This record gives sequence, structure tokens and C-alpha cells, in this order.
Amino acid sequence: MQVRERAEAIEALQREMGERQRAEEALRQAQKLEALGQLTGGVAHDFNNLLQIIIGNVSILRQRASDEGTLEQFEAIDRALQRGESLTRQLLAFGRRQTLQPREIDLKTELPRMKGMLRHSVRGDITLATEIAPDLWPVEIDPNEFELAIINLAMNARDALPRGGAVIIDAVNETLTPEAGHPENLSGDFVRVRVRDTGTGIPPATLARVFEPFFTTKSTEKGTGLGLS
Repeated sequence: MQVRERAEAIEALQREMGERQRAEEALRQAQKLEALGQLTGGVAHDFNNLLQIIIGNVSILRQRASDEGTLEQFEAIDRALQRGESLTRQLLAFGRRQTLQPREIDLKTELPRMKGMLRHSVRGDITLATEIAPDLWPVEIDPNEFELAIINLAMNARDALPRGGAVIIDAVNETLTPEAGHPENLSGDFVRVRVRDTGTGIPPATLARVFEPFFTTKSTEKGTGLGLS
């Protein structure tokens, strides 16, 4: 009897030690992210100021341009600046120096608009489709952050479709109950937006890390890993 009790006590102690180690590791990661967020927010704030000066001067120069070739060059500069603004917004949000501005939007209108915008970001051999419930509820969300999330998901889907395929964005109403056992203990009325593709998929080891800031499987010139953080 004593042997069994001793074994159970050792097992309980090992579980407690394991839980403590996981808690300490989570705390260390949180501290690292907090320090990283402060640094990132400061750098992004300064970079955003410089970016606004460039945008203003490009706008003035563009008004003075007359030939088509020069205008096309300014179009390319504008697209690069827009990507820079998007990245800056992400960095500021990550550093908690940009206040989110949620407002009510109708995804029945917003998602088709985004589909048209995404058409220019994916290759011609990729089909884009939206499947939206006709009775879809309005949602309260920061439109810019939502748009960035969809763009990043679409870009990831594009990279997973080297030989073409389809990207499908669907949105449906969903009511969660406490009995459903949602991982984040959510309950109530929600709109579920899902981005699917017919690509190669994500290996399980990588899937567990997709929301880690700066984690990426891409080479250094192809991504920061900040997209969905």
C-alpha cells in the first residue's frame, strides 16, 4: 500500500513540476514579447513619421508628372508605400501604440470588395471565390486589421498553390454555447470567417506556431512572420 501511495505521490509531483515549468516558460515568453513590443512600437512610430513625409512629397511630385511612363513609376511607388503603411500599422498594433478602432461593418458588402482587391494580389491561375450567408449578421471590428488579416491569409494561400488552385472565403453566422467546449471559452453569437485553399496544407509542427510573432517558414527576403501576430 505504501509503495503505491509513494508512486502516486511521485507522479503527482512530476505533474506539478511539469506544470510549473510550462508556466515559467510562458512567463518568460510573455516578458520577451512585452520588451519586443515596446521596441517595435518605438521603431514603427518613427518609421511612420518618415513614411508620411515620403507619401506627401510623392503626392506633390505626382501632380506635376505628365508623361505616362513617369505616372506608372509613381503608381509603383504608391503600391510600395501602401505596403509600408500596412506593415507599420501591424508593427504599431503589435507594440500596442495604435489604438484599434472597431466599428460595425457589413461583411456582405465588405468581403466582395476585398475579393476584387485580392484579385490583383494572387496569380492568374488561382480562382478566388466568396461564399457568404445571405442572412449574415453585421460585425464590430477594426476594418483595417480585418483587411490585413484576410490579405495575409490570401498571400499564404497563394504560396501554398504553386500550380494554381482555388482560394475560398466563406462567412456564416454561428452561435456558441458553453457546452460546446470552445478552446477560448467563447459563447454567444458570432460571425465565422474562414479562408480555405486547395493547396499543400500546413505540417502539424508548423501549424502549432502560426500565431507566433515573427515565426515564418519563408526565406528572409519573402516575409517577416508578423502577418497574423
